[in-house]
Amino acid sequence: MKLWKFNRTDVVITLKNGVIVRGFVEDFCDASDNAEEMDSLLVDVDGTLREYFEDEILSISAT
Repeated sequence: MKLWKFNRTDVVITLKNGVIVRGFVEDFCDASDNAEEMDSLLVDVDGTLREYFEDEILSISAT
């Protein structure tokens, strides 16, 4: 998945557990810079920053 393409955009993310998240991507974290060694997105969801890892994401689209 090319998560870096969504940096600084509004997105809708469907997680593998069925939860749908809408928010603004504040930052992309490359696997080489991440302790979990996996790409992730830092998403502002209603004023709260949440990190979503690539293995949690079923699909993502820009809005």
